[in-house]
Amino acid sequence: MRKWGIDMKKNKNLVRVSIVASLLITTSSILGQNVEVMASNPTNYKDMTEYAAYENVIADTGASFGDFGISLALYDIDQDGIRELLISHGTCLADWVNDIYTLQDGKYVSMIGTVGDQGMFYTAPDGNGMYFVWGKQGCQRITRVTKNGNAITETEIESRQLGENENYTEFDNKIELLSPSDIPTGSNSYDVEVTAPDGGVNMRCGAGVEYDKVLPDMIPNGTVLTVTQEAVASNGNSWGYTNYNGTYGWIALTQVTKYEEPTEGAPIPHTRYVINCNESITLRTNPDVNAAEICQIPLGTAVATFGDAGNGFISVYYQGSSGYCLASYLSAPVD
Repeated sequence: MRKWGIDMKKNKNLVRVSIVASLLITTSSILGQNVEVMASNPTNYKDMTEYAAYENVIADTGASFGDFGISLALYDIDQDGIRELLISHGTCLADWVNDIYTLQDGKYVSMIGTVGDQGMFYTAPDGNGMYFVWGKQGCQRITRVTKNGNAITETEIESRQLGENENYTEFDNKIELLSPSDIPTGSNSYDVEVTAPDGGVNMRCGAGVEYDKVLPDMIPNGTVLTVTQEAVASNGNSWGYTNYNGTYGWIALTQVTKYEEPTEGAPIPHTRYVINCNESITLRTNPDVNAAEICQIPLGTAVATFGDAGNGFISVYYQGSSGYCLASYLSAPVD
């Protein structure tokens, strides 16, 4: 018998197991017609821009089912540029469900549907939604899950009893449902220290001040955070995605400075703020007003300083660049 482009009876490397054990047959052809297989879905969900917006839903669901556990994935079901949240939970197989959330206007979380039962999600090989495979005691059901506007539609592809030597079906590119604690993060990360003029920085669910805060209080100055992803806000400012005490979100990178572990005997940096100017001051290559310009530092920006450099200048570190600024344009140390 040939089904979806493979001969199930002749595949002798597969062992028949229940859907819970997750050992299934792999195929990249649907209904006998070969299609281009989509790229596998990445699993660094916490590094994705939408994760912070879904954080409260994840936390609330985890609080309700913490003893049994939850698993989740982010996947752009309709390929509109916004990843949906799939959150799988239950206390037993009988009440297991997979809730699906999306972001309206890029920031408002909305639940748009539920797929019942415990099973496996895959990227649809033709790019139209997802496939959901459920199986139990030799019965198999395969459905296509699509997103239409802000609603989920589940369309049955197949529901049948498997043959004696037939195995449950698996498609290429599984959408991995992971426990929050098992989600990997990206490797291009770096540490920053909060050095904001207001004494702290707000964490938001998106990259920009137009997004809602995800914490009631600011992250205080002196806190060291790990930035795993960057984005540019609508006003052109850079934002970083980070984690603070288990909560994920975006912070304005203008309110932090790059953090480096101090070496033994190295001067201790002090935070100062740019003052006494109209818009910005000049960071120069040498402590001289005629030295070349490195960049402009905006009024009110916090910088790390390392003491008197002579000639009325102070040694300054700002956004990855070391140089010199006139002391008259910098506040007294605040730490």
